[in-house]
This record gives sequence, C-alpha cells and structure tokens, in this order.
Amino acid sequence: MNLNKKVFIGFLIFIIIPLFVLGSAVYTVSQQLIEKKYGDLTEVTLQAISRNIYYMFKEANYFSDFWMVKDSIQGIYRTIEVKPNEDSPSSYDLNTLDTLLRGSILTYSPIQSVVIYNNAGKSFSAGRTSGSALPWTVLMKSTAFGQIQELNGSPLWIGPSEYKEFGAGRGEFYQARMVKDFWTMDNLGFMLLKFKFNELDQIFKSYNTNEESSKRYLLVNKSGLIFYDNKQNLEGANVLLLLQGKLDLQQSNHSFQANFQNEKSLVSLYHLNINQMGVRDWSVVSITSWKYVAGEIETIMKLVAGITFICLFFALVYNLVFVRRIIQLILRMLSSMKKVERGDLTTRMEESGKDETSALARGFNSLVVRVEDLLEEVKRQQDRKNKAELMLLQAQIKPHFLFNTLESINVLAIQNQGKKVSQMVYRLGNLLRIGMESREEISLKQELEHLKSYLEIQEFRFEDQFQYEIEAPSELLDFHILKLTLQPLVENILQHGFEPIAYMGLISIKVVNEGERIGIYVTDNGIGISADKLAKFHYKTELETPFHEILGTNEERRGLGVSNVADRIRIQYGSHYGMFICSQEGHGTTMKIVIPKNKGEGL
Repeated sequence: MNLNKKVFIGFLIFIIIPLFVLGSAVYTVSQQLIEKKYGDLTEVTLQAISRNIYYMFKEANYFSDFWMVKDSIQGIYRTIEVKPNEDSPSSYDLNTLDTLLRGSILTYSPIQSVVIYNNAGKSFSAGRTSGSALPWTVLMKSTAFGQIQELNGSPLWIGPSEYKEFGAGRGEFYQARMVKDFWTMDNLGFMLLKFKFNELDQIFKSYNTNEESSKRYLLVNKSGLIFYDNKQNLEGANVLLLLQGKLDLQQSNHSFQANFQNEKSLVSLYHLNINQMGVRDWSVVSITSWKYVAGEIETIMKLVAGITFICLFFALVYNLVFVRRIIQLILRMLSSMKKVERGDLTTRMEESGKDETSALARGFNSLVVRVEDLLEEVKRQQDRKNKAELMLLQAQIKPHFLFNTLESINVLAIQNQGKKVSQMVYRLGNLLRIGMESREEISLKQELEHLKSYLEIQEFRFEDQFQYEIEAPSELLDFHILKLTLQPLVENILQHGFEPIAYMGLISIKVVNEGERIGIYVTDNGIGISADKLAKFHYKTELETPFHEILGTNEERRGLGVSNVADRIRIQYGSHYGMFICSQEGHGTTMKIVIPKNKGEGL
C-alpha cells in the first residue's frame, strides 16, 4: 500500500468519522436544548429592562422640564443675583427660596438635592439632607461642564463616580442642565439635581427572582464604568477589566462566552439608546453563570469531552507514527528550496527509507544538480555573447563617426579652406587618439573634451547654424563612462535634428549628480520626434525595437549611433542603466543617459 492510501485511510478512520459523528451529535443536542432555554430570553429580558429605565429617566426629565420653566423657579436666578453696591440676599429671601424649592422641585421623591447657579457664579441649594453643594468653580472646571454647555438646555445625566467632581453614592445620579429664560431664551444659569433611584433595585429584582446566585445585571457607561450592580459589590469598577477586554462596548447588541470572576459565564450586551434624554451611551450588561445556562447539558458535554479526548489521543498517535514523518520531509524540502532560491546550489536533501519520500528527495537532489549545470552553461554563453556584442558595437560606431567627420573635411577641402582643414585634421587627431585607446572606459572629463573637439569640428561645417553649451560639476569629472557615448548623440542632432530648421540651433549637455547615479542630459531645439515614433520606445532600459527601425528604413543612418549608445550602456552596466528619450515634434528632443558612479581603474 502506497503512502497516499495509508494517509487517506488512517485520516478517515481516526479523525474524519469520529469527529463527524461527535460533531453531529453535539450540534443536534446542544442546539435543541440551548435554543429552547435561552434562544431569545436574554434579549427579551434586556429589552424590558431598557424600557423600564427609559420610563424612569423620562419621568425625571419631565418633572425637571416642568419646573424649570416656572416663573417661581426662574425668579430664583434673579433673586440670588448680586448687583454692584448691594448686599447678598437677606435671610428672609433665602428662607423663602428654600421653601419655594421644597414645595416645587423637591416634591419629587427621587430628587435628593437641587443646586441653582446664576451666570455670576452665585448659587443657592436645598435638599432633603444636610450637605454641602457643589461649588460653582468646581462645576465650571469639571470635564462635564463643556457637555452641559453644548447641550444648550437639554439635560445631561451623570452616573455615580463617572466624574470625580460629583458624588459616588449608590444609586445617586446627577442631572445637570443650562436654564433658559422662558420668554427671551437668554441663559439664566445652570441647575444641578441629585437623584437617588431606588426604583433601579425594583426593576432588576423583578427579572431576577429565582436566579439571584446565577444572574448579574450591570448598568455601565461607554468607558465600561459600572454605575449600578444588582448585587451591589461591583459599583465603581470597570467591566472591561473584569472581562479582560473581551467586551466591546462599540459593537451592537450581542452575547458571548467569557470568564467573569474566575467563572465561565454567558455575557449579553444591550444598548439603552436613549441619548435624546441626556443618557449618553449607557448600556446594560447581563452576566449569567454558564452552569445555569448549560444545566443538564453539562453532563453531556463532559461525556463529549471524554470521547473527544480519546479521539484526539488516537489522532496524536497517528500523527506521530505517520503524518509527522511526512511533514518533516516537507519542511526539510521547503528549507532546501529556500536555500536554492537564495543561490545556494550546493544544497542536498538526505535520502532515507524506501517509499515515495526517498524518491522525492532523490529527485530534488538530481534537479538541483541539473539546474546548477544549466546555470553555469548559461553564464558562460552569456559572457561570450556580451563580449562579442560589445566588440561588434565598438567596431560599428568607430567607422560611423569617422565617415561623418571625413565627409565634413572633404567639404572644406573642396571649398579651398586649407586653414580650416588643418584645424579640423588636428582636432580629428585628438578624437582618434581617444577612440583608438584600448580602454573601454575613460573619465567623464576626457569624454567631454572629446565631445568638445567634435563640436568644434562641426562648427566649421555648420558655421553660424548652431551653438552648444556644456555644464558639468567638477566633482563628477573623475567618474568613468564608456568612451564615444555622447558624440553619436550630438552627431544625430546635427545630421537630422537641425538639418531642416531655419533658426539658430542649440545643443545643451548637462551632467547631474543623482545620488548613486549620474544623469547626462543632451537637449536640442530641433525638429523633434513624432509621437507615434516616440511611443515605440516605452522608456525601457532595453529597446525591444532598434532605434533605426523605429524611425523607418529610410532613416537607418539617423538612429544608428543612438541605438548603439543605448545597447552599449545596457550591456556594460546592466538593466538598471541605459538611455531615455523625451521629444515633442517641432520643439526639440531630450536624451538622458543614466550611468553608475564608477571611477574604475587608475588612469
């Protein structure tokens, strides 16, 4: 039996069939029991709790809104206002105000105290029990004050311990708001009411009658601070820390399993969504012991766990005996392939055993040996090809340049201009002296001198028809370049870029430092190249189509030197260097040569 059949049969018997039977049984039983007992029960319960809390705050807001606009309450703000050169309100006025508040706002039993602040910072307070009112300066500096001003008269509810400036008593909530003049809507001041909602205990108790030991309800804000705990021992704590960050208060209503106080529990989140009432981003969290949720399923789960453990034990044995050996082979092969990918062709795999794994290792080793031999052969062939191509290009460019120069001398000789002929022959000798050197690379300074001699020769031929300028930083002149690189480009400009123009031609040669590279820009104001012909270049470092073929068969000589320059640079320096051409018909052409910074051998 081959390896593939062994793996398939073993995997089928020890893993697929047991896990399929186990998963089907667990899924069917658990879905029936859990769906029947807790399908939508928690969500319905939290919805009902949310409605009760909504009505509780709605009633409190209604009572606050009712008294806030009454003349008697709004008159208090004017009474406590102290004008210049006047005394504070008299004791009689203060007693009157106290009586007024106790007969109005404090008639609502959940309100424990009320503090009224006018715009000048003066305050008056009354309450069911003795205690100091929150000073105006403390309120103004609190982090909640900005929210109160932003609501512009709408109430802001503050839970216990939510802000350090306010109280932290159990069930004590604060309502803070800006008070407006009923007629003019001018800002009269601020009002701070302290509520004690004993009704919360009744709300949660009604949904927790027989489950006190298994269910817990928490009222929290958006940062996880617990305002209310029906079991009273977690108020002021943070539910996110208690659930180890597994609760995300930004998500929509959902339920999930988590450890709560070292006990597996079912956690449900329900957002109150009553921001319009001043209750900003509060939520109810229900935490139920998993033992209560699971109930009789716990026994079944233990049995399933036992069966699963036995199946996993056999799967582990199978893995150690069969699969582990195959996996180790795959990992060794992967490691060997990475070494080969990095260029280490000496990598070999250990051959052991008599099954398909050993045949695979032998095949890999044979393949690496074959690849190594082929790469060596390709490298040798490429070296020979590059050398032959370079020699061919050099042999091609020298006669091409010499032909054009002798043609210019011939024209001057016919015109009987002996002195100019002498000067041109002298400069031609300078050119040939560099061109006939055995070195393939010369300094950029020598190349520019060579180009200058060529341009001076052409000035005799094209007198008053063109001008040239050469700009090169001195710190770049010692770097090396392939000889006879710039001259063919300038020759192409003179022969074809300026030939039909009726204005003064301009040739600009500019050498630019480009970090690790040197850019040489050769620009002219000649006739340019048409867009159709220019589009064939694609700005590649290696021209797929020779330059003279792009320009057309009738213009073969026109692109001969340019094509040779591009090919020579590519062969000498690699695919990251070469020549780029930018041109617009009727506006001239710019040719950019990119070469590495290389000083080569000493001159």
